[in-house]
Amino acid sequence: MKATIQILKEQATHWHKIMRIARYDQRAAYQSHYLGMVWEVLSPTLQVLIYYFVFGIRMNGSQMIEGNVPYIVWMLIGIIPWFFISGIIVSGANSIYANL
Repeated sequence: MKATIQILKEQATHWHKIMRIARYDQRAAYQSHYLGMVWEVLSPTLQVLIYYFVFGIRMNGSQMIEGNVPYIVWMLIGIIPWFFISGIIVSGANSIYANL
């Protein structure tokens, strides 16, 4: 328990360094993209629109799900958490692989 408290104290002490490294990493990740940080929002938005067009409009998914839930709401409830979870899993796996 003391080790955990010590780590938390060190992180609080070096908060500015942690934030600077995080900003650098974010900029480095999107340096090769023309749109930069906008792409982080634009990419999932385009994916949702394409999924809605394919499954919601073309395959007659405009009907209500489970009685009274619109398809777009049902889809967003599942796909938005998936975007976050998949990104976290991929970056975590890459981090572990890079530090082996």
